[in-house]
This record gives sequence, structure tokens and C-alpha cells, in this order.
Amino acid sequence: MAMAKYDLTPRIAPNLDRHFVFPLLGFTQERQLYPNDQILKAKIELLNNTNMVDYAMDIHKSLYHTEVVPQGSQSFYLC
Repeated sequence: MAMAKYDLTPRIAPNLDRHFVFPLLGFTQERQLYPNDQILKAKIELLNNTNMVDYAMDIHKSLYHTEVVPQGSQSFYLC
């Protein structure tokens, strides 16, 4: 995680379309620049207000280590 101080993802991500940020988050996750939970939460935040409900539910399951997604979370992604 020492390399995280050189990572420019947090600086450039707000200026990019969300579709370009997902590969960056995947790269940082693969390289373990940040804690996995932090990256998964960022992915869920990016998925907010999209139609990618299944992907959001999969990430939620990975983040919280469960097979059940709370009912409120499903409607949250359907905005």
C-alpha cells in the first residue's frame, strides 16, 4: 500500500466518465494499492443511478460476504 501515495486515480477519477473509472478501480484492486473493501465501496458508489443492478448486487455480496442483498439496497440501485 506504499504505492498508493503515487496513485493518481483519486485525482483524475472525478473528471472521467464512470465507465473509464471501473478499469482503473480494477487495476488498483489487482495491485492491492488500497484495501479491497474501500475499492468495492467505490465501485458500489459508481454504480449508483445506473441500470447495472446485477453487478451492484454481486459487488455488495463480495463486500459484505453474504448471499443476501437487503431489499432496500436493490431499490437503491434502481433509481
